Amino acid sequence: MSHRFERALEQGAWVFALALVLLSAWGAGRGVCQMMTLQREQAARSEQLAQLEGHALTMERSLLGLAHADDPKVRYVGYDPQSLYRTLQEAHRGAGGCIEAIEARTTQGVALETYTALVRLHAVWQRVDAALSDYLQQGQLTPISLTTLRAFSFEGQTSLAEATRAFRRADQREQQAVWERTVWELVGYFVLQMMSMGLIVGLLWRRWGAPAKWLQRALHQPSRAHFYTARLQRTEWGELYERLRFQERRLREAEAFMRDLAMGRTPAPITPTDAADPLARSSQWLLRRLEREHAPHEQAS
Repeated sequence: MSHRFERALEQGAWVFALALVLLSAWGAGRGVCQMMTLQREQAARSEQLAQLEGHALTMERSLLGLAHADDPKVRYVGYDPQSLYRTLQEAHRGAGGCIEAIEARTTQGVALETYTALVRLHAVWQRVDAALSDYLQQGQLTPISLTTLRAFSFEGQTSLAEATRAFRRADQREQQAVWERTVWELVGYFVLQMMSMGLIVGLLWRRWGAPAKWLQRALHQPSRAHFYTARLQRTEWGELYERLRFQERRLREAEAFMRDLAMGRTPAPITPTDAADPLARSSQWLLRRLEREHAPHEQAS
């Protein structure tokens, strides 16, 4: 395999690893944002359902109070028909607003079960709204008809409270499914992130760690240097090894030169590597100086 092909393959692996890192980071960030959005939507929908249940309970109690407004026991405990009528109107408007808000938040991309529960809730609310609208549009206290009184407890049909609870259960199941799917996506992106980081670590080791280790072994084990240097050929690490070996040889030559001088022997000049080798020129200059200093002593003797 040629060195150029190896470098191209290594660069492609770097691009692939960085792409995996960016993809996994983007996916993890998107998953976290999606989970936060789901949590906010679930909290808002739960609050709206709780308000709807409260309004439904208020309307039912107000209707019962207005139906028995003439009863002495009701008047004895302090029920005010005008106050009950206003409370019924406010609860009716509030329940309608909750239904509209729930429909606005749920009509986009929901499961069939949730959509069916929403349609059933809307149908029940339309029946309740139709039963109450005739009574509330009069704007004053009038005798309550049997149809209006049975708006929340018509036999054989789903009540508003039951439809609300059914929609809550369906919505919770769907939210749980979406939450679990998002969590698994996050796990997948996390695994992808770990794989990309492992690939990057492997590329870093191949690029710097392993060559540095081979270079160290080649310098400390000269007898097996050929085994390690074969892996460093045609790389900058191989060039670094050659420079280190060259400096080591030059250092040994300088060491031998100085040892001969210290022992009183005339050393051989250091072999120049090129015409401008400063170490070789310095050794030749030192030898000529020694010859000039020894020449008077030899003539005198």
